Amino acid sequence: MRKAVMTFLTAAVIAMPVVDATAAVKATAKKKVVIQRFTGSSAQVDRWGTVQVAIVVRKTTTTTGTKKRVTRRITAVTVPVYPNHTSRSSYISANAVPILRSEALQAQSARIDLVSGATDLSNAFVESLQSAILKAKRA
Repeated sequence: MRKAVMTFLTAAVIAMPVVDATAAVKATAKKKVVIQRFTGSSAQVDRWGTVQVAIVVRKTTTTTGTKKRVTRRITAVTVPVYPNHTSRSSYISANAVPILRSEALQAQSARIDLVSGATDLSNAFVESLQSAILKAKRA
């Protein structure tokens, strides 16, 4: 019994500096959060007009010692410019834009499913979204 207790105490004393070292590393980890808005280039929607996508990106930089980890997350997608010069293009935009916005938020990239019946708008949306994402990566 005495040998088992002594072995346990020895292992605990040896492990103690390791526990303290990991606590010190966690204490020095620093996070910096920056929220920015990026607007993609205008993309032509065939003969219907243009579309432009704007995204809000939360950039989190975590520094631990000398290691730096950067994560970017799209938190919002807006479409300030979309085709609406005819009743048909307004109808298509009103139905397709919310679906494209939710697809972009879910995918966190420009690899999204296109909306059937709004192929031209979907392709232009992806083009403008990709432009905004590239601007966010450069910043």
